[in-house]
Parts: sequence; structure tokens; C-alpha cells
Amino acid sequence: MSIKRFVANKDTTITNAFYENLITRAEIANMGAADVLEIFSIYDQTTGQDSLNPGLFNPVTSGSIERSRVLIQFPIEDIKADRLAGRIPTSGSVQYILKVFNVAHNASIPKDFSVTINPISKSWEEGYGLDMEGYSDSGFVQLTGGYGCSWTYNESGSFWETKGGDIVTGLNYDYIVNFKTGLENIELDITPLVEEWISESIPNNGIMIKLSSSYEDASKLTSYYTKRFSGRNSQYTLNRPCIEARWAPLVTDDRNNFFASSSLLSAEDNTMNLYFYNKVGGSFKNIYGNPIPTVKFFIDSSMTNEISSSLLTINNPLPGVYKAQVCLDTTSSIIYDKWVDPSDETKKYFSSSFDVLQRDNDTSSDTPKYIINITNLKPRYNQQEKARFNIYVREKDWQPNIYSVAYNNIENTSIPNLYYKIFRFNDNYTIVDYSTGSLAYTKASYDENGNYFDLDMTIFEKDYGYGIKLATWDGNYLKEFSDIFKFRID
Repeated sequence: MSIKRFVANKDTTITNAFYENLITRAEIANMGAADVLEIFSIYDQTTGQDSLNPGLFNPVTSGSIERSRVLIQFPIEDIKADRLAGRIPTSGSVQYILKVFNVAHNASIPKDFSVTINPISKSWEEGYGLDMEGYSDSGFVQLTGGYGCSWTYNESGSFWETKGGDIVTGLNYDYIVNFKTGLENIELDITPLVEEWISESIPNNGIMIKLSSSYEDASKLTSYYTKRFSGRNSQYTLNRPCIEARWAPLVTDDRNNFFASSSLLSAEDNTMNLYFYNKVGGSFKNIYGNPIPTVKFFIDSSMTNEISSSLLTINNPLPGVYKAQVCLDTTSSIIYDKWVDPSDETKKYFSSSFDVLQRDNDTSSDTPKYIINITNLKPRYNQQEKARFNIYVREKDWQPNIYSVAYNNIENTSIPNLYYKIFRFNDNYTIVDYSTGSLAYTKASYDENGNYFDLDMTIFEKDYGYGIKLATWDGNYLKEFSDIFKFRID
């Protein structure tokens, strides 16, 4: 799979807003169990004496400003465990996207503002408070005890050094997100910060989301009330705050569709991928001692007539999986490959062969038309499943020969640029959209058996039906197939 979500394991709202009496502030209020998170700034709820100009009211210096901020923490230990197990790629091959979702409400909504997102420097307790209107639920209080953070306290027996929460400074992690209508979600690449958490260079105390300084400090003489987000306790599973790990498909094996190099194409376009899979007892395992093999290419089955190649890289993207990126300038119709120990070429790990195709120019601009199907699609899946979807593809006008008919050997074509999209069926809400950018995380993998993709079903909400759409991408246009493949999560 190329997408995995890690839902927040703690979140809360903290505020210094006034109670209804407009005298006392709710600086000990806790909202850790609420299903909504809220940020705002209100500057004109009370009148106050301007400390710089006695007798005049100045909302910036009078201390009457009310603020609300959001704290969210994520299970970084789970990300570390998945990376160690090879379920998520290593640093540099994966993006971590912060996703926090808007909540519709009937109060006023601010427009044309920005929020700042920073890592938090001190640990904090979520708490059990629910009241986001009257602020009647308190967290920890020095004299009476209790539990949960607030504007004043970060955890039991401990104050924030600065009321309103302490953030990591000096490391250039001031993320800014702009809002035009006020109804937008947050979708932000925080990969460098997550990598810092994983390496423990910064303690994982989560993030603070607040209005940016000029919108929170009342210098604009405008209240920004109120922006609300879905919390981790929301009944809407898909809208809970999360970090979404995204990475490109790790298997794109051209063994079944290998082209010789062409002078009409760039080195990148001429590069083909070949894989060697080291499978032991049904499980993929790295070669003992963790050597990275090298590959030799031959034009004869006896493997005596070696041909030169432009071998770009050989790496180990997954446990037991080895990938070679190669350009071969050859007129041979079949090539034999031998994977050997890098320090002793007489020590063979694997050998095979593959057909070589030549690039042909065409007098027509028509693109191929395909018949497509997901052959192992089930009508229902469990939310805890890790499912693989195998895609059958053949050209629409393909005519089987006598051999194919006799032996039921129906040709399955691989499409190198095949993408998938998943949406909720009842309201057409997109869960996973096509991603054709530099990180093509919804690009289907492929090997000699055809295209496929894996899905972690925990990203879907139970008791709903979903649809899968497939499309090809030619570098400029996305061409979507009309077929919809349906399934349900139980």
C-alpha cells in the first residue's frame, strides 16, 4: 500500500476566553474529550484601560483579548514500528501530510486569515472536559487537583512556561496555512518535522494550531471567531485529525513489458526496472548479510555473451525485494539476467530471462483502448484488512491466438501509468484522489503478473459502500475508465 493514516491519539482546545460574567477567564478549562477543536481571537468583549494612554480604550494593550488554540499529538511510535517492519519506506521516500478537517457550524466564520502550526515543547495531558460553551469542566488545578491541560497548566502539577502553551523555537518549524473562505481543511506537508520526531531530535509532544500573530493579537482590530475542526473523538471517522503517510509504489517491474533504449527518448524515459524477489518459506527476506546484488545481462541462455548496460541503481526498497534500474541498447529479442554477489560474481542469487520490445513510432495519434477489471474484488471487507487488488488489463481489440484459446492463457497487460481513486458511494465524497504529481502515491504497482495496489482498510469508515475508479496518465491528461468497482466495509 502507498497510503497509511495515523489518527491523533490526543487532542484538545485550550482558551483564555471570559466566562459569561466577562470578568473571570476560563484559563483552567479543559476540553480534552470534546469531538470538536476550536481556534479564535476576540478583541472587543470587555472595555479596558489602555496602559499606554490612560482614559482611552485600546484592545491590543488593555488585556481584553480572548484566544483559543488547538493541541494535537500523533502516535509517532506506530510510524516508527511500521518503518522498522518495512511497511513504510525509509526517510526520503515518504511524505507525511498533516490533515485536519473543517467542521460546519452555525456560528460566525472568519475569512481571509492564516494559522500557524508549531511543534509543542512540553508534554501535556488531554483531559476529560466536554464543555466548549460555558467552560464548566476544569483540568488540573494546583489547589484542588484534577486532570488535564488548560491555558495555564500543561499537566498535573506543572505550568506552561508561557500561558497558552510552549512551542519549539529556533528550528524553523513555523508552518503557515492560509484560509480564504474559512471553510478549508488543513492539508500540509510536515515531513521534516515527523522525521525529527522519528529520530527523537525533537520530543513528540504534538503540534499547536493557532491564529497567526497579526490575527490573534487584535492588531487588525477584528475578531476572528470561530474556526472549528473535527477532533479525534468525532463520530465521522474519515474526518479525524491524522498524519497521512504517502509514498510512490515500491514495485514497478518492467520484466513483462521491457523496451530497449531508443535515441528518441531521454535517459529517464529509457530507464526500465527489473526486480529480484528473495522469498523464503512464503516470506520475503533480505539476503543473508544484507549485500546488494549486482546484475549481468546476456544474449544467450548459456550466459557467456554478456552485453553492456547503463546500470543506474540497484537498491533494496522492501525486505527481500531488489530493484535494478537499467537502460539496454540492444536489438536482441530476449535477454538473460543473472543476479550475483557484488564481491564474488561466481555466487549466483537468481537468473531469469525477459523479452525485449523495440519502440515503434506510429502514424496515428490514437491511444490504446483497454478492457479492465479487478479480478479479486470482494463485495465486503473487514476494516482491519490489508487488501490487495489485482487488476486485469488487455487491449480492447486484442485477438487471442489458437494457443491462448487452447490453454486458457489470456494475456494480461501491464499499464505503467495506471492510477486509482476511491470515493464514498452514497455522497461521492473522495477518500483517496488521483495523485499524478512527483509523488504518485495512487499509482498502481505492476510486475510480470500485471497491475495491482494494496489498501489499508483502516482508512475507511465502517458500514459504508465505496467505489474504485481507475485512470491512465500520459503526462498531460488523465483518462478515466467508465468502470466503477464497488465494495463495502463491515
